[in-house]
Amino acid sequence: MRLILALVTAMLLLPLASCAAPPDEEELIGRGSPTPQGAVESFLDSLNSALGDPNLADPATRRGWAERLAAYFAPSERADQRAAMGAMLAAFIDSASRPVVGSQVRLEISYSSIELISRQGDEALVRVVDGVITLRWLDETGEVVRERRSGLTELIGQESGGLPVLRVGSSWYMTEG
Repeated sequence: MRLILALVTAMLLLPLASCAAPPDEEELIGRGSPTPQGAVESFLDSLNSALGDPNLADPATRRGWAERLAAYFAPSERADQRAAMGAMLAAFIDSASRPVVGSQVRLEISYSSIELISRQGDEALVRVVDGVITLRWLDETGEVVRERRSGLTELIGQESGGLPVLRVGSSWYMTEG
């Protein structure tokens, strides 16, 4: 009886296991960068891509983006960041599904450049120059009906004027600081 139960369980779980792609090497080691500025720029580019993904309402797509965004953080912070990114993306989708005006919402982070403020040992502080978060409400045709802009560092509460970055091994990662 135990053998039959084990075989049935294995047969039920095998198709599920084959649905999930094995993590590639980059996902296992993270999305570090050779420079502190590169870590921040790559994270912001991926965040913009996630926010613009037309399939973001799909839970599997959202989990994938949360995993990818968390991989830009130091390895010891990834579990917490995965949960935080997942919650942030879910909140965005929830809000975007009920726009205040218009019928669609777009959120974008823009900046003119990324610069190193300071670097001491394995820690650095990176400034997002002219960093702006733009929230746009669009009508059915995609025309902007309302727009709001906020400074990135003010919005996220970085009083230091920059984002903390940490070197782990030979790569730089975002960090909670």
